[in-house]
Amino acid sequence: ETLGSIRMEEPSLSYRIASGWAILLFGTAFFLRLYLAPYGGFEADVHDNISRGEYAAQHGVINVLDWSRQHDVDISYPPLFCYQEAAINGIFEGRLDALQERYPAVAEVWRCVRFKLLSIAYDLLTGLAIFIFLATTTTRLWTLIGTGAYLFNPSIFINSAYWGQTDSIHSFFLLLVVLLVIMAISDKKDGWLVAAWAVFALAMCQKLQSIVLFPPLATVTLMRRKLSVSGSSGSACLVVLLALYSPFLLERRWDYLHSVLVASFTSFAFTQLNAFNIWTFGPVVSSKATVLGVSYATMGQTVYLGTLAWLCLSIVKAGLPQNDRPETARQMLIAAAYACLAPFMVLTSMHERYIAPAIAFLVLAACLDRRVRWLLGGFTLSYTLNLLYVLQSHGSDPGALAIRNASNVALRLFTGSLNTGMFCWLTARLPGLVQPRLASTA
Repeated sequence: ETLGSIRMEEPSLSYRIASGWAILLFGTAFFLRLYLAPYGGFEADVHDNISRGEYAAQHGVINVLDWSRQHDVDISYPPLFCYQEAAINGIFEGRLDALQERYPAVAEVWRCVRFKLLSIAYDLLTGLAIFIFLATTTTRLWTLIGTGAYLFNPSIFINSAYWGQTDSIHSFFLLLVVLLVIMAISDKKDGWLVAAWAVFALAMCQKLQSIVLFPPLATVTLMRRKLSVSGSSGSACLVVLLALYSPFLLERRWDYLHSVLVASFTSFAFTQLNAFNIWTFGPVVSSKATVLGVSYATMGQTVYLGTLAWLCLSIVKAGLPQNDRPETARQMLIAAAYACLAPFMVLTSMHERYIAPAIAFLVLAACLDRRVRWLLGGFTLSYTLNLLYVLQSHGSDPGALAIRNASNVALRLFTGSLNTGMFCWLTARLPGLVQPRLASTA
């Protein structure tokens, strides 16, 4: 197989051996997650997700905002998130209710496991997407390495199986968007691009942070210079959005729309929310606070707009490689990783988990370009430490929490410096990294 213009030597790895290793990878990854699932992790988040999902399953998804009000929560989540949460928390509910009467502690554990199975399933689906893509793009050995690098990435399985967060869901949809874009460019089939916009709408209906992929996706679409394709893509995105939001629109739940589209962006307005980014080096204050008349939020937004302009300009100057899927993939994956990293690094009000979608892109990019492999290792390390930093502080009494926060100053400074250094390097090298290569550097 080829990568750029250099032929990659196929290692002596037979199809049977490769298939055996693939089965072992996925099986071990599943049982590792199943082993971690019974643990509470961040109990408050897990309990809220289970409680909200059970309420939605019993009273209807369109009434999910009523649960939020009962628990003094102003924000809610997009419809696909609520639909899936209701579906997973409605499974075996009768049996768990019966178990609750005799063994309440056991029932609570299995409710926790049941909910986490949703994130675990999407973890494995993402691993499968990586496996299939690499199997058609590079060698069998790199296919196994890339798949294993994602399935056994500690930041990935800690977040989904131990903590119980659902970032793996929109991460899967965003990865699928980029893979469809790659197919549209390399195969010259506009239908894949239209499909990418439909999947992008699904990602937006799962988590609004998915909008970070809009700039590169729109740039690539406009570079096709086909009005019909742009119109079809926009229509496909709009149809999916309307289809998923329609139950709320028909019931005139404007309060739900306000909660999702407005309150979720204005709540928790601080410089950072446990995220090791550029704001790590300053005090955690309201993002509306000002320095010389300029708010922290405005500073972050200004820098972010600059990174977007830099990303889109880099893509346009590089052009779109034709008839060379590995090169197209390398370019798009690096661009997508940057699109996910930029808001995490420079915007205010970022949680530690908002970096999650970038990991899958970095895994695939690292398999195609050795220059970004250190970024995969660095961001994996910092993201893992960031998760453990948050989890170890959960449930601590005030005295222990004060000690841990003080002792973690070194950790915050180290990971903040590491992330900032890597992001600055990626920003400076971005035009060259997305430029088509005459010879492979992988």
